[in-house]
Order: sequence, then C-alpha cells, then structure tokens
Amino acid sequence: MFEFPRILLVDDDPDIRRILSFNLESDGYKVMAAPTGRDALQAVSRKVPDLAIVDLLLPDMHGFEVCREIKKFLNVPIIMLTAVGTEKTIVEGLRQYAEDYVVKPFRYPQLLARIERILKRTAGSRPQESEIVLDGRITVDFAKHSVKIDSNEVKLTPIESRILSCLSRTPNRVVSTEKLMDEVWPDGEGDPERLRVHIRSLRAKIEPDPSDPRYILTRRGGGYLFALSREQSANP
Repeated sequence: MFEFPRILLVDDDPDIRRILSFNLESDGYKVMAAPTGRDALQAVSRKVPDLAIVDLLLPDMHGFEVCREIKKFLNVPIIMLTAVGTEKTIVEGLRQYAEDYVVKPFRYPQLLARIERILKRTAGSRPQESEIVLDGRITVDFAKHSVKIDSNEVKLTPIESRILSCLSRTPNRVVSTEKLMDEVWPDGEGDPERLRVHIRSLRAKIEPDPSDPRYILTRRGGGYLFALSREQSANP
C-alpha cells in the first residue's frame, strides 16, 4: 500500500499552519506542524520528513538557520514559503538551501503542484531511515530512540534522545545548561539536577567508560558538549 510522504511545515502563523495542514492532510499527506525553529528541529530529531516547508521570519531563529541545521544531518528537500520576496533573499535561498521558493500570498494548488514535482523527482533518494552516523562507533536513530554502539543496539528514552540530538547538532561546541533544558523541556519543567541525572544515564549507554566520558563532556559553569574526539574537544 502506498504511503503518502510526511511534510514538515514550519510557520509561526497559526492560520497558515491550520489551513495548510488541513489541505495537505485532505490530500493524504502527513503533516508535522511547528510554530518555531526549535520545534521544527525537535520534530526532525523524532521523525524524518520527506519534504520541509519553511518560513523565514520565525520568532526564535531565521528560516535559513533552520535549513542549515536540517541539512547538517538530513538530505531533505525544502520549499521556502515566506512573505520575504526580495531578489537577494530568493537567490540566496535557492542557491544554498531550497528546491523552490514561494512568496506569500500564495495559491494552494500551485504550492501542491510544486510539492508533487519535487517529491516525484526525489522519490528515489527520499530518506527511508532516520539513522545518523555520529562517528565510526555510534549511529543514532532519533525516530526510534535507539543508538547502535559498535553494532549493538541500545534503546534511549525520549529525553535522552532529545539531549543527544541537541548536543550532536553542534559537535565540539558548548551548549549552555539553560539552552539544553529549553530544548529538552520546552514546557519549562526541567532543572539542572534533573538534566544531570539524564546525562549520567545517557553516558552509561553510549560511553566506553562513563566515569571518564569521551563523547558527552561537562564544562563547569558553561554546560555540555558532544566531542567527536578528545583532540577536537580540547578547544571547544
């Protein structure tokens, strides 16, 4: 049985999200709607979309930044859907990030035709798995909340998966405790001690020696970082 593709819709306008989600789902597509860039990146860490529709003027980060973060790990075609219609921005978007660029206001049948054209062309290369290779030893499947350590599969909790996703998106760079808590608990229910508990649990699952971490390092007064190697993490 044919399964319609999954589309990530990133737009802070609730009317756009509601109307476009309704129309796409009526046409059989699965829609992952996100009002912010942070929500979008959390969504792709759980489920890999077949195509992303991204607004540029988001409340927390620019749409180009969202696209950069997505493209670091996933080869997902992107359509930019935005009110920004300057030639310079359109050219930059098409050259660096997007398969297509649609300026608001737009007509849904035209957007749908563009979606269908892109998905038809990229059908042979659409992501079948959400596995991301972090190094020669670790492969993570964020959608399944699992990690392969030297070919041995270990299950992660959703919170552990979100922690690893956040840290591994910017390897060898410190992520502050506050930012990490915001990513992991967007509802504000996290606290530093709770985060430390989950960090210890995650280390026990992925580190060769949890008492002497190789991957998830603590920076006192700063936060945490994901190190690809000891040499790389020496100067974060």
